[in-house]
Amino acid sequence: MPTKINKTKKPVKIKKIVVNRKFLTDLANDIYNSKNKTFLRLCNGKLQNGPDPTNSARPMHCGLGELYLAMTGRQPEEDGVDEEVVTELAVELSPLNGLVDSMKDKAIRAIESLAIPKSAKTLMVDTVEAISDNDLSDDEEAFRAALDEIPKINDEGCEDGKCDIATYRARSKRVAAQLKLAASKLPA
Repeated sequence: MPTKINKTKKPVKIKKIVVNRKFLTDLANDIYNSKNKTFLRLCNGKLQNGPDPTNSARPMHCGLGELYLAMTGRQPEEDGVDEEVVTELAVELSPLNGLVDSMKDKAIRAIESLAIPKSAKTLMVDTVEAISDNDLSDDEEAFRAALDEIPKINDEGCEDGKCDIATYRARSKRVAAQLKLAASKLPA
């Protein structure tokens, strides 16, 4: 089972999941379901912030805390993770991880199959190999940006720390929409 080292240098065991469109959309629907208007209470400001007031057995998380729990099956507090680690792990488990290398490999195979002089093939292959991960990372940047907005979107409203049911619902709806936006940045 793969592991990820976080800032506390404690290995985090990762379930064998892929953070793809379906995974993020399902999580978004667990957080806020527009069909039946059910929602999950999300805490304010922390990956984990104590028990849910309606179910003391369930810890409350912010939106990224819920993402971490869904990706690992572990509580964020257990692993001492922060928002940056959650985003990195989501990218690592997404189809974006290794996408540039995969695209380069496909391009090189296509070039090598062309009926052109070897010198032209060599020049084309060298050009493809020179492409860095940063040259093709627009999708990854958009995915990261969508996830990085979740804490801000999550924490709107309820500044005094006391939330009413409408605030919890609105918070869940915003976070779910942001997760769906992040999902849309992933390859189909």
